[in-house]
Amino acid sequence: IAKYHKAARKHRAVMLLNLQPGRSEFLPEAKAFQKWLKEPDVGVALDPEWAMDRGQRPGGVYGRTTGAELDKVARYLSGLVKKYRLPEKVMVYHQVASSVVRRESGLKDHDGVVAIKSVDGLGHPGPKKNTYRVVNKTTPKFVHAGFKLFFTEDCRHGGRLMRPKEVLGLKPRPEYVMFE
Repeated sequence: IAKYHKAARKHRAVMLLNLQPGRSEFLPEAKAFQKWLKEPDVGVALDPEWAMDRGQRPGGVYGRTTGAELDKVARYLSGLVKKYRLPEKVMVYHQVASSVVRRESGLKDHDGVVAIKSVDGLGHPGPKKNTYRVVNKTTPKFVHAGFKLFFTEDCRHGGRLMRPKEVLGLKPRPEYVMFE
């Protein structure tokens, strides 16, 4: 982490620690990185697709979380911002399907935390646009829109990477675009 943090800081970038909890929960995983989250230029990305219940195998099924679980992390980050007098923290949460974040209304707005929902459907532009439309129906008003493009996965089976004009033409317009 130190190596990547140094590189991010050199370029005045924000480093996001991507948490894939497996059979753990997001809050204890975030707390394990408190040393880094106390830095002014480090935030988190939560990946509920990889939050597994007992007996589930990562990659075999989509994991899931709730708005209340996301809220615990947002509240924790807000506390760090206040305690250590930090600038706003970024908290991205990825969503690949509507089943991945349930009861999203449990996520509340917290001082010092910028919440971003990054919709990360895979494949051809048509299905990706549809996933974006469906998943954003439950997005709380204070959460910023995000979209994810995959250099390899989106181009498989005759697919293609969406063009910038297509991505920026989505409704709501993404404020955060991630490439992987």
